[in-house]
Amino acid sequence: MAALSSAGLEQLHGAAESPQARPSAAQLLPGAQSAEGIPRLERLLLGAARSAPRELTGAAVDLVRAGGKRVRPLLLLLSARAAAPDRRSRGRVALALVAEMVHSATLLHDDVIDDGLTRRGLPAPRVAYGNGVSVIAGDWLLAASLELALRAEAPGAMEALVRTLRQLVEGEARQIALRGRTDFTSDDALQIAHLKTGSLFAFCGEAGALAARAPAPVVAALRDFGLRAGSAFQIADDLLDFESDAATLGKAVLADVVEGKPSLPLAIALKRLPPLREEMAALLRIDPNTQGDEMRTRIRAFAGRLSRTGALGAARRIAEKERDAALAALERVPASATRELLAQVARALLSRTH
Repeated sequence: MAALSSAGLEQLHGAAESPQARPSAAQLLPGAQSAEGIPRLERLLLGAARSAPRELTGAAVDLVRAGGKRVRPLLLLLSARAAAPDRRSRGRVALALVAEMVHSATLLHDDVIDDGLTRRGLPAPRVAYGNGVSVIAGDWLLAASLELALRAEAPGAMEALVRTLRQLVEGEARQIALRGRTDFTSDDALQIAHLKTGSLFAFCGEAGALAARAPAPVVAALRDFGLRAGSAFQIADDLLDFESDAATLGKAVLADVVEGKPSLPLAIALKRLPPLREEMAALLRIDPNTQGDEMRTRIRAFAGRLSRTGALGAARRIAEKERDAALAALERVPASATRELLAQVARALLSRTH
């Protein structure tokens, strides 16, 4: 894994070639790629995947080659720059790779938990290699990320990563506990957003500041920024489940409803129109062998009634509050051009739902 600690990042070669509902790092901030050293990220990630044990390489490599938004490493690199605008902080590149490797590991695990068939518009690695390989490949990426974080030698970064991994697991456990239920609340959905998505974004802000050896108030501010920006990002992702088409989103639309996953728009709608609870319960009881057209018709009807409750607009307003909280946290970071770039990212993460 020696290549992982080298300075700079590899070209995000294809990040903007196929438009997505969710923008890539290249699409979020086109001018920041070269300035932040992002151009070498893809090759370094591919090198990390190829260094996995032979039995796991295929699943890890396929996931990396499928692309991704790379928003998390971008946020970490920008956070390091914002915390120390006049220098490139040692360890920042390694920690940016850590963030993306952890994210990739969670995707491999999530597809197994969800019986997912596609990932980023392509067959999920579990489909090609089996659930066992997908799980262990994810485990390997987590182990590799811990090793890399240790070698980054950024004081406090390893502790931040361990805390983040614990929060990610807590969020997944909470989501599994509520899966298939119709009595979850908006608070439940927000807690899951904070733990499953906000926590890794928070790590990106915090680890960037730690790599920069920033003072504690700046570290805390960038951690808070990431937490709130990540939560807004997750709510926007929930909204896309109702607002996009499968070709754009790269996954089955309304998949979260069919899988019984708690989400903020769904929680708001179920509270506003209680009869939807029984309708959703009926959807979850449908025989998996039911004809596809019939299933789609029933799901679309459910989505239409949900939309008429105004839940999507209400969820978007909560996402906007999370974004505004992220921007407020940034005000505690010394003013710089990079701080403004971070603000632009936070705004873009939410504007993707419009």
